[in-house]
Amino acid sequence: MAIRAFLSFVEEDLNLVNLFRGQAKNQRMDLEFDDYSIKIPFDSQNAEYIGRGIIAQIKFATLTVCLYGPTTYQSQWVTWELNKTLELGKPIMGVCLYSDGRVKYYPAPLERWPRVGWDISDIVRTIERLAAMYRRK
Repeated sequence: MAIRAFLSFVEEDLNLVNLFRGQAKNQRMDLEFDDYSIKIPFDSQNAEYIGRGIIAQIKFATLTVCLYGPTTYQSQWVTWELNKTLELGKPIMGVCLYSDGRVKYYPAPLERWPRVGWDISDIVRTIERLAAMYRRK
């Protein structure tokens, strides 16, 4: 059975997120990624509609992987996605997109969850461990 990961990230990191997707797929074929990119500000009139779409994607996923860069911790949508994942009883984890010291903070919901660097083998191991925990529930 495939592990389905919902990817949470900010738009400015999309190029790195796409690179991450490609590398992860090459590492393991039964790992699938879904994301629901946010194009409308959180406080827009369409926030409820967007939120319902995101919830549907998260419900279908095994876990949420937050791919975070220097400004991700400031995103209300990323925080909302991570908190919604936890409310749905699913695990979360963080992947730091930069190893050069520019990332000083991570989204608050990741405080008690695994955060790893960009090492595909380590990421896949962590995803598999969290997915196994989720399946045991």
